[in-house]
Amino acid sequence: MRDQGDVLVYDSHFLYHLKQTVPVQVYDQTGAHVGIGLVARFNEHFVEIDNTLYNRLRFTFVSCPGY
Repeated sequence: MRDQGDVLVYDSHFLYHLKQTVPVQVYDQTGAHVGIGLVARFNEHFVEIDNTLYNRLRFTFVSCPGY
C-alpha cells in the first residue's frame, strides 16, 4: 500500500493510511475524481476524508503517497 495507484480495499489498507498520514484519492462509480485527502476514521461501511463520509461500496479509494 505504499505505491502510487494502489487501491485500498481492506481495513488494514485504511489503517495504514490513517496511521502513516498517506493521502488517498477518491473516485466515484463512473471513475470521476471526487477528492483527495487524509483518512480521519473508517469502519466497515464508511471512510471519513476531510469531514466527508464516503460509502466504501460506492467509491474507490486510491493511495497517493507523496501528494
